Amino acid sequence: MGGQTFTHGGLVLDLRDFNHIKLDKEHKTVNLQTGARWWQLQQLLDKEGLSVKSMQSINIFSVGGSLSVNGHGIDPMPGPIAPTVRTMRIMLSNGQVVKASPTENAELFRHALGGYGLFGVILDVDLDIVENEMYTRRAFYMDYKDYPSYYRANVENNSDAGLVFGRLSVSPGSYLRETAVHLYSKAQFNGSLPQLSPAKYESLDRLIINFSKTGGTGRWLRWTLEKYAEPHLHQCITRNQAMNQKEVCLVSRNEEMYDDMAYLKNRLPDTDILQEYFIPYDRMPEFVDGLRGVVQRNKANLINMTIRTVHKDTVTALPYAKQDMFGFVLYFNVGFDDKDNELLEKTTIDLINAAERAGGTYYLPYQLFYSKEQLRKAYPEIDEFFAVKKKYDPIELFSNKFYEKYGM
Repeated sequence: MGGQTFTHGGLVLDLRDFNHIKLDKEHKTVNLQTGARWWQLQQLLDKEGLSVKSMQSINIFSVGGSLSVNGHGIDPMPGPIAPTVRTMRIMLSNGQVVKASPTENAELFRHALGGYGLFGVILDVDLDIVENEMYTRRAFYMDYKDYPSYYRANVENNSDAGLVFGRLSVSPGSYLRETAVHLYSKAQFNGSLPQLSPAKYESLDRLIINFSKTGGTGRWLRWTLEKYAEPHLHQCITRNQAMNQKEVCLVSRNEEMYDDMAYLKNRLPDTDILQEYFIPYDRMPEFVDGLRGVVQRNKANLINMTIRTVHKDTVTALPYAKQDMFGFVLYFNVGFDDKDNELLEKTTIDLINAAERAGGTYYLPYQLFYSKEQLRKAYPEIDEFFAVKKKYDPIELFSNKFYEKYGM
């Protein structure tokens, strides 16, 4: 959104046909050319009873793109993609192809992961994969101040927790206070795993989301439907528990992680902007209070907010998680005009400051509203990062708008 994949007058590589996938089922790894999209990998793995270990929550992106931003999703362990990467092959600006891993060309490995394409072309990658599993899906509701303690007690060290994400209400009556925890716990299941199938209710989801952009009534309706009606619309199978004969809803890991978010597409005269902030567990209430004040003061149209888990990053050179953190994914609706853009810029700067006060950071793949000073406060490693970039790319062949603004 800030031009991290573009430079003026530059050449953009389209790697979508560079998408071969080779599975090593015995060692639970897969080798992918980096033009492969996540949905292609998911479809292949599903037929083998296997699943992606970590990926972005939307599966339309390329694997190489996700590596270049060190994306993260709804599996709290490992959270970001970087810990699941075994090796990569990277073509440098001089045409040399090198292998990089935590033990071979480790400096290049650390910088190319989350390196925004500035160090070379990632040609292919070996990733860890896991078994596909069945989960029981449950939602729990609480005050936002109780979320950190609930998470530590019920998720953090719970070996049965498969997938998890939170959601903060944007409904007027419970605005950024009531919080949902969607927890997918491992279930005993002896039947045949369900195959991936097309999503249902896309038109209904799109209608509800678009209505939520119009104001408080729409956001109230959406939160109410998500809380009371949406659980009954999930694609799932049921089984009777042996002890009490109570039916529970089971979903597969692949089914829950397979999301192309087609329901977000619309023809309205507006657009939707993502932002992400990473906050230490115990500082969550402080950040949410600051967020609430910023959004209400600036009258920004915040239509969705989810919570992920990102554990301390010990792999990449430019870590957004300096310690175990919650990742807050914000979804703003804005019009195509200068007024809305200026409002969003002010909101972004204010939220970056709120995150800094709470000991947090912000994600770099988005709009370049932040100053160089804000960048260095959140990422004190940035000057060394740019210096290493020039070491591996002395002719500065690889560039983008992010690098042009902050690294040159």
